[in-house]
Amino acid sequence: MTQLKPLKATEETKDTEETRDKELESLYKAYINLQNIIRQWQKERGQYWTQKIVPAKSYPYFSLSSLPEEPVLELVNRLLNESKRLCSAEEIQSAWNVYRLEQSLEDQELFSYFTLAVQGVFKLACQTLSEDLIKNADGEGGYTCPICGQEAGFSVLVPPVGKRFLHCTRCDHEWPGKRVGCIHCGSEEASDQTYLKNENYPGVEIVVCQACGGDFKEVDLRERAVEDWGWEDIRTLPLNYAAEKWAHEQAAKKGLIS
Repeated sequence: MTQLKPLKATEETKDTEETRDKELESLYKAYINLQNIIRQWQKERGQYWTQKIVPAKSYPYFSLSSLPEEPVLELVNRLLNESKRLCSAEEIQSAWNVYRLEQSLEDQELFSYFTLAVQGVFKLACQTLSEDLIKNADGEGGYTCPICGQEAGFSVLVPPVGKRFLHCTRCDHEWPGKRVGCIHCGSEEASDQTYLKNENYPGVEIVVCQACGGDFKEVDLRERAVEDWGWEDIRTLPLNYAAEKWAHEQAAKKGLIS
């Protein structure tokens, strides 16, 4: 394992620190507003939809491809209406047909609405599962969420001794993971893992795996508390940008790119 020095702040900022803080504050307000809309929808329509969303007989109990489109489109439309964004029914349906295949959309704003809506529906669906079903699924381990099949989004170290869990950013489920190694390919070779840190983000690291070329965030809850994992992912996006720049510089040094 190679422990790097903290990346310089100038490598993760677009303008001044003051500008970044204002942008982050504005983004946070917009995010919270959308989350409030989702919670209100869950309160109003949750009982109706949980009666219609049926889990599979084996894990993962839910998947994006099998998720009923009606609740997703209903919630997307509510988010769009509240945000004063005009989209035709045909445009929304076409975007959903692409999104549910795990593909990105050219319209990043619409992609964000679908991501939030899917998360809201999945969290609603998880309420239909018994503790026994969840426990049995967790016993399988692995690097994909046993509830919804999404690839793990975070590696989480929990108090008091730093036991490792994997966190799903789609349904917010957490399950036990191996103490070390890449959460994408499973490599446990210490030399394959590089940890990138920044003093502005205590308790958060980007782990870059040389074996598969992937990277992921690891959050140590002994150093910081996280109340909203969706916002935590957004808040720490500068670390992703810094990691991309670091990877590009390393590839240049090895002559892999010009």
